[in-house]
Amino acid sequence: MDIIQKCAEFATTGTACILLTVVSVEGSSPCRAGFRMLVTEDECYGTIGGGAVEKMLSEEAVEILQHKRELNGPELRTVELEKTGMSCGGTVMIFIEHFNSNPDFVLFGGGHVGSALAPMLELIGYRITVFDNRQEIISHTSSDSRRIITAGYGDISKAIPILKNGRCCFIATHGHEHDLSVLRQVLQSGIEMKYIGMIGSKMKVKMILDRLADEGISIPESLYAPVGLKIGGDTAAEIAVSVTAEIVSLNNKAQANHMRNRTE
Repeated sequence: MDIIQKCAEFATTGTACILLTVVSVEGSSPCRAGFRMLVTEDECYGTIGGGAVEKMLSEEAVEILQHKRELNGPELRTVELEKTGMSCGGTVMIFIEHFNSNPDFVLFGGGHVGSALAPMLELIGYRITVFDNRQEIISHTSSDSRRIITAGYGDISKAIPILKNGRCCFIATHGHEHDLSVLRQVLQSGIEMKYIGMIGSKMKVKMILDRLADEGISIPESLYAPVGLKIGGDTAAEIAVSVTAEIVSLNNKAQANHMRNRTE
């Protein structure tokens, strides 16, 4: 298998992956210099020799991809096989690289706010998918780098693989019932979302959350509704700035005045 070609495919589809390369081997080991393995959250391609060392590093790679463990740049790791439970007794050097292409972000609703928000999110590094049930929205939101899904809001299954990969979305459809339907499906998808933004007044948000609570659906901390930072302004462009600023603040773990926390 051409691992480098597979890396290129993942870059095209926006799939983050970890590349493990055996650099050198000393002593007895099933590993060989040049062996490579590519790990995504769901699959592994190739091999670095099998055994406990491969299991250990592939599991660690998945934890990195799921943001449960940090990898601060490429890392050269020395592994003593005996310490992993392998009887070979050799020592292996593994080069670990994280290929984290632009993360996916799904906009449910390509209207005025969605159209203003899409290019701002692209500027800060996201790959945008616009999901809308109106064919005419394509002319307002399409671009060479943007994906468009035209489907009914009652079934967002076409967006689920993208949500699973990026774990970020913004909900601003052209109806409260559509917003409720989309949010319900996102929460029931089983995906551990990093960010869910939903537009709406405090009253509308309370109504939707109360209905979901009545259905037994729990609300995660990743839901930001009312959405955005409290910076004033209510035009589509100003809302888009507010939402983008909120996402930047969360990515940077910065203190900010979120609209969802307002008390007035």
